[in-house]
Amino acid sequence: MAETIYHGYLIKKSPYQTFDEIVIFLIASGKKIPCISMGSRKIDSKNARSLFVGSYLEIQIFQSRSEEKLSKLKKVTSIKALDWNYETLESFNLLNECVDKTNVAKKNTYEFYTRCLDFIVNNTYDEKTLMLIILRDFCRLSGINLEVNRCVRCGNNKIKTISLKDYGMLCNMCFDRQKDKLFDLETSKTIHYLFNDKIEELAKYQTEFNFVIKLLRIFIEDNVGIQLMTIKHY
Repeated sequence: MAETIYHGYLIKKSPYQTFDEIVIFLIASGKKIPCISMGSRKIDSKNARSLFVGSYLEIQIFQSRSEEKLSKLKKVTSIKALDWNYETLESFNLLNECVDKTNVAKKNTYEFYTRCLDFIVNNTYDEKTLMLIILRDFCRLSGINLEVNRCVRCGNNKIKTISLKDYGMLCNMCFDRQKDKLFDLETSKTIHYLFNDKIEELAKYQTEFNFVIKLLRIFIEDNVGIQLMTIKHY
């Protein structure tokens, strides 16, 4: 095995056998680097002191020559450590799950992660707002978006409701009571402000947040095929 050095974020770790872990790192290219961390579940493990999800690390690994075999982690050095307490936050766990499950191995993935992580660490918004922003940006990262400024069927800007199957808003003339689902106007406004990045206006509709989180979870599941277990209870 050849030794390789990367710099990246730890986005996931899972127990493996008795004392080992499977760890996944995200590097600047958007590529995810999975490897086995031998003995990092032992109390005296030096690597364990740095292996906190969300931390930015220098990663030394023995690169596997075969894609069928995991590379082995040799050493990690903390560059920007993140406290383990962040793992109690839904927004933080949602962000890491989104990146872990995406197949978009591009720089956009890395930018999505670092931008949203900054929001979380700096406490820029409340928890539910952060989750909505993460879900919105993950939709766009995955190649799905919503037209929220005009009717997707005729272009009229007088909006009545949203149609997730049509990827956007519907006006009164285009809305079909027999085929389309009528959502509350407040729900449509919440999605409108969210996808227009008008966070100050979005704050007026906090009673809708849980329902919109559920809608976006279903939207992602139906269109991307990814089940987000962090928010399955919404």
